Amino acid sequence: IRLETRGEADGRPVSRAAGWFEARRFAGIDAAMAETGSITASLARFGIDDYLRQSTVLSARHADAADLADLDLQPGAIVLVTVAVNVTPDGQPIQFSESRFPAERVELKLSAL
Repeated sequence: IRLETRGEADGRPVSRAAGWFEARRFAGIDAAMAETGSITASLARFGIDDYLRQSTVLSARHADAADLADLDLQPGAIVLVTVAVNVTPDGQPIQFSESRFPAERVELKLSAL
């Protein structure tokens, strides 16, 4: 199941994301997301009260036509791209996602504990 989201801050678009979930395990997550507006709250409806980021790959590229429109960017704009895998505490994958952020508006800080 593919879920598309768009985030805003101060009335301006700051992210576009696509998240993929196993259809059999998460049948109805699209309806849960429509009701809750939250991936975390939607996952809780499937008994997942906690999850971890297993990996994140960060890159940058020119915004494509959809990013230009959805993120209110000008041609030639750069987007930061994260490709991530989220897992349950016991390591079961639950979500694969790709997010795009306008580089002119968003700064990503990565840290390890």
